[in-house]
Amino acid sequence: MKTILIIVGVIAAIVILLIIGLITANNRIVKKAKQLRSEMEMANTLPKEKQHLLAYGANLALYRSESPRILPVKVDHETLKEGLSSAWEVSNTEEAVQTLEWLLTEGHRGRYDELLIALKAGQTFTEGEVGKSQECYETTQKGMMQKLSFTKSDFDQVDTIAAWDFDRAVNIARWSYILGYLTEEQAWDYIERAANNASQLFDSWKDYFISFAFGRAIAYEGYIYDIIWNGRELLNEKDSIWNEFSIKRYGTKSQII
Repeated sequence: MKTILIIVGVIAAIVILLIIGLITANNRIVKKAKQLRSEMEMANTLPKEKQHLLAYGANLALYRSESPRILPVKVDHETLKEGLSSAWEVSNTEEAVQTLEWLLTEGHRGRYDELLIALKAGQTFTEGEVGKSQECYETTQKGMMQKLSFTKSDFDQVDTIAAWDFDRAVNIARWSYILGYLTEEQAWDYIERAANNASQLFDSWKDYFISFAFGRAIAYEGYIYDIIWNGRELLNEKDSIWNEFSIKRYGTKSQII
């Protein structure tokens, strides 16, 4: 029995050391990523008013390990070009404009906001009716409650997935400019339209994050484990772009159609 206890103790100690090692390694990776982002930001500084506009694309920017404060990205152009083409079927100016106009005037919210409201009301659907959207929606709620300490009352404030559309619009405009599909002026125009719409529609960055997460869950049928940590950084860290700028852009007019 004593031998067994010793073996169990050794195994437990090894497991603990492995966990500590993984946490330490992950912290180093996160720290290095933030350092690289900071270096890029210093080399490509933007005025505060333009950083504020880019804040509305922070979810997807951080998901891709990019800075939400500047236009340049660290990924090479060919990879970015292939990704934009395969994921969005955008490979020229016309396609970029069509996609951005769709995101800003209709987007996935035009189809899925009604489903979000039904799910919030407690309606249930079969997988044949909505695919994995309901399962992902429920998992998303649980994930945000467990990992971000959100409450059910937080979800009551959100009845649209519009942030899913606006956040992606900011980033597609950014990428399209980098690839030469849009001029810088055109890119900023689309980014500002997305920002103005979001500013009119949402009351807080928390609402914006929830809307984005529900959009990923319902429209994309995706789990949000890989964006939870981005949400924690954006909402909780003192130097995050969301804690620097308000969700509201005062003096702007909504362009929601």
